[in-house]
Amino acid sequence: MTDDAFESSPSPPRRPLTLIWDWPLRLWHWLFALCLAGSLTTGLIGDIALMDWHLRLGYAALGLLVFRLGWALWGGRYARLATFRPSPRGFVEHFRGRGVSEPRSAPGSALVLLMLLAAATQAVTGLFTSDEIFTEGPLVRHASGDTVDAMSALHHRVFWVLIGLIGAHLTAHVIYGLRRDPTPLGMFTGRKPSSLPALGRHLPVRAGITAAAAAAAVWALLYVY
Repeated sequence: MTDDAFESSPSPPRRPLTLIWDWPLRLWHWLFALCLAGSLTTGLIGDIALMDWHLRLGYAALGLLVFRLGWALWGGRYARLATFRPSPRGFVEHFRGRGVSEPRSAPGSALVLLMLLAAATQAVTGLFTSDEIFTEGPLVRHASGDTVDAMSALHHRVFWVLIGLIGAHLTAHVIYGLRRDPTPLGMFTGRKPSSLPALGRHLPVRAGITAAAAAAAVWALLYVY
């Protein structure tokens, strides 16, 4: 929504499409989306035959979250944590149509952070979750019965929170599409409307190191701890 909804004024000029998102971030985005979709679907179906896949997809999602944390610290310029700025002022400016030129809007920053937090909660609590019959997380053996019960309850509740956040994310992209805003295509092309300087490097070696470290961390957690 902009002030144009209430008074007649010329529309601001469209900003040029600028390369903002590096390819490691885009690849991570789609792999993470697939893992979330698969793990949430298998969890919702609840078929015992699918629980092995539910666990595998959860481990993969955890590894991808570790990668994203590393990439937020030393990845591409616009993938870093410093570019998330969900300030109250940013919300007001965004909905007035006067948001500053940032990689992410304030509402977008808040929504992504909440989704990542919810997904991380799901992945971690899943390690300690048990249905007390057929399936249990790999760290259940290290936890007390009360801890397992608490983690299992939280795992099942946050499931619906994550579903709601994903729904809000997809709804926002539908709204962008109805407004013919190319922002939703950014995770395909790497480009979005922005007056920021274009991304210079994609840092493939750094991405490989981060991915290897994330995989090693999850492997150690599952098979060494």
